[in-house]
Amino acid sequence: MARKRLRAVIFGPQGSGKGTQGQLLAERLDVPLIGAGDLCRAEIAEGTPLGRLMDEYVSHGMLAPDELVHAIILKRLAHVPMEKGFILDGFPRNVEQAGFFDKFCKLTLAIHLKMPDAVAVERLAHRRQCPKCKSVYHLKHLPPAIEGICALCKGELVHRDDDVEEVIRKRLAVYHFMTEPMVVYYRARGVLLSVNADQPVRELFDELIKKMGKLGFSV
Repeated sequence: MARKRLRAVIFGPQGSGKGTQGQLLAERLDVPLIGAGDLCRAEIAEGTPLGRLMDEYVSHGMLAPDELVHAIILKRLAHVPMEKGFILDGFPRNVEQAGFFDKFCKLTLAIHLKMPDAVAVERLAHRRQCPKCKSVYHLKHLPPAIEGICALCKGELVHRDDDVEEVIRKRLAVYHFMTEPMVVYYRARGVLLSVNADQPVRELFDELIKKMGKLGFSV
């Protein structure tokens, strides 16, 4: 029986491990992990008309309209090798974007990482990140060997401004209102895979691989 080609999106609340699991899956399955944020930042860095417009929204802390996001994503994806499959992270972010992308490319899997808000708050409040190599640590569960110093590049770890409880809870409220409805959207299309993200990184990854194998993907 022919195996399914992976054309996936991974989504979940802040702190659920989307980036980590997306990277692990991309390496295991040898497909590109496409971060929507990276695509938008590249457009901004190049100073294109779309990039300058996006920068106006970003610099004022505003969400860009779907039409602008769509234009940037499709423009940048034209230069990404997607033939053998891919994993999207950060797009689609709402049902409207999901419907738009379906017209461009039908996804074969939507990975939903489930996590209670209390766990997300605890994870992010204790998160520390290296701005140099982007390594992430957790003060309780994955602390650096030397306090405040990245074990990989010796950079100084930082506590992000948006990793404080008040801001985290606001971000989670936006997620529940804007992104979580995609669960119903993708379930109706028969491509949803929901997994409990409140477990260690390796155990979550192993569960994802096992379930994806049962769904017919080459893992």
